[in-house]
Amino acid sequence: MRPRLVEGLNAAFGARLFEWLVPSPAVMYALAMLAALVVVRYRSRAAPGVVPYHALGVGLWVMASGLVGARLFYLFQYLPETLAQPLRIFDLGGASVSWGAYLGGAAGLLLYCRCYRLPGQPYADLLATTIGLAIAIGRWGCFLNGDDFGTRSDLPWAVRFPHGSYPFAQQARAHLIFPLDDLSLPVHPVQLYLSLNGLLLFFLTSWYWKRFRHRPGATFCFFWLLYAVSRFLLEFFRGDHDQFLLGVPTAQALSIPMAAAAAIGLRHCFLRPAPPPAEQAVAGA
Repeated sequence: MRPRLVEGLNAAFGARLFEWLVPSPAVMYALAMLAALVVVRYRSRAAPGVVPYHALGVGLWVMASGLVGARLFYLFQYLPETLAQPLRIFDLGGASVSWGAYLGGAAGLLLYCRCYRLPGQPYADLLATTIGLAIAIGRWGCFLNGDDFGTRSDLPWAVRFPHGSYPFAQQARAHLIFPLDDLSLPVHPVQLYLSLNGLLLFFLTSWYWKRFRHRPGATFCFFWLLYAVSRFLLEFFRGDHDQFLLGVPTAQALSIPMAAAAAIGLRHCFLRPAPPPAEQAVAGA
């Protein structure tokens, strides 16, 4: 989609500037991580049980392990292809999967807190307030790249991707369009649906954290409950499903146990007594 946007904007304004002004997908992913890190640092000063210095450390570890996890999850999903071409493991610019980023990020959080003997829940709650923002920005990278595209749609906001894009290639293989056509058939801009969902989750989780930040683990569970339910529903608009688990798309299959675990965890957070204010003050010192 990025080449089409650049071409259209250059033609509309009679300039050649948009090749540099329209960011690449990689830049959008970098901006997503940077924005999340800035919010983590800013909010760490008001987070009970969180040391701002360690908040930055946790954030960096989560980002690094999330990138590794996203790539490993993809390679595992396509294990036969990976085994046939093992050098794909070293392709740092290869495809990745968001669920791997979440699992890898959780591993990085646990590892950092264990290394420095920190309570994990306050840092998990703080990070949970920023994940939606990272998703909101990062999914624009998916849109520019053309991956994670949607199903066919005739809605006014449906989009058509250019020749050679992922949706174009899929539709050409299905003989829905000719290989020499310029554009794909219109599809749901599901990447933008996911972006808007991330922005909504960012605001909801931020509000929830301000109210219940003294309930360790509550914000973390709240975010993942909302994310799992909304992701399950939005997957019905995805048109690129090629991996299934127990007969349903992998993302939906993973959303079900995640929603259940988050709901149980959230209930547990409110069944146990909240820490006394004195303990919270000592933990945040």
